[in-house]
Amino acid sequence: MSYRIYSAVLLSLSFAANAHEQTTTDKFTPILNLGGRYLHSQFDYPVARLANALETGQMSAYHQGNAFDYVDIGLQADWTDDITTLVKGSYHGEDLGNEFAFEQVWLKYNYDVNSTQKLTTRLGRQNIALGVQNLEHSHQWKFAVEPLVMRASVGDGWRDDGLDVSWQHQDKQGWYAGIGVYDGNGFPSAKSSGLNAVNGRVGWQGERSSFSLSSAYFNVNGRATKQSTTTGHTHSQASCQQASTGQVCFDGSTSISVLEGQWLWPQYYTTVSGEAWLKQENGRLLSPTGDVDYQGTLTGGWLTVDTQLVFRFHTFMRVESLAGEHHLVGANSALIASEAGIANSDKRPYRVGLGASWTTSTGVKLTIEGHQEHINSLKNNLFVVRYQADLWSLFNAHLLK
Repeated sequence: MSYRIYSAVLLSLSFAANAHEQTTTDKFTPILNLGGRYLHSQFDYPVARLANALETGQMSAYHQGNAFDYVDIGLQADWTDDITTLVKGSYHGEDLGNEFAFEQVWLKYNYDVNSTQKLTTRLGRQNIALGVQNLEHSHQWKFAVEPLVMRASVGDGWRDDGLDVSWQHQDKQGWYAGIGVYDGNGFPSAKSSGLNAVNGRVGWQGERSSFSLSSAYFNVNGRATKQSTTTGHTHSQASCQQASTGQVCFDGSTSISVLEGQWLWPQYYTTVSGEAWLKQENGRLLSPTGDVDYQGTLTGGWLTVDTQLVFRFHTFMRVESLAGEHHLVGANSALIASEAGIANSDKRPYRVGLGASWTTSTGVKLTIEGHQEHINSLKNNLFVVRYQADLWSLFNAHLLK
């Protein structure tokens, strides 16, 4: 019986449309989360740029030592059995620019097609079903360190304004599918008028395993791919139709496909999961130096093993890698590749991480993780501790005493 309970709990995570959506019998559920972290890294983390990826700007290195991470505040309202709304904002610390942003603002409606099938529509700002990890906010990721291919493909995660429609069985077993259309204002797209991104997925859920294939297409109306300033936490990407000094622009289209799977061995209290990503871009690279045709391909992924040693205590390991290939055709193509930061893209960065987490019944979580990464010809060892608290759960636990 304990195996079945363990399987049900873990498999339900595959269908969480959003990490902050709460399963509760209360009509109104406040959200109040607090997080801090400790970081020790031999070199700057994160690295400013991935040498084999066409990124946007340069990432700022995080402050070493202890630091305030975030505060989440929001409210979920279950107006009826079929209608739910969620409004959630987050204030991020120095690592991500000391800024507040509304991360999720959506309305969800469930429609029962019959006794075995249902349709779900979600309108507003939401996490997009591109793989499984992208459905979760980074605050809820198993590892604090973002996978390399995910950073290279969608920055710190793809959240967008739009409409999503999905179909699945009432018992959440068997096949499921969904499609969505979005503004596409963030990386890898660029802010412009109209709906510039579309997403689709199909998957299957079994008792002890699941898999899905998801894809997205972005119309990129001029994206700054190299600029002199550094970038922090942002969900919008400025457009550039004509590059200025110190800037390279990409104009064209981007497509991303993600294949993910999860396998459970309840008798060993172990879950194995992984995601494989493919990103392709076609268009033009523009700079004051010239205008060339461009084709780029990124491939990569990760594999994670999670074992529950005792109740509420997990250990996990992840291995990951990233490969990039870029083709430029036209006058001064070698110089433009250098300006865009992709001239030395033959290296294949990789990272190995180990971690452990402990969660209390009142919503306090402690996570410890260590990674060794080989990026841009540098070997770096980094150590991260996260201390997180669900303050609303703590408050309720205190009231019930």
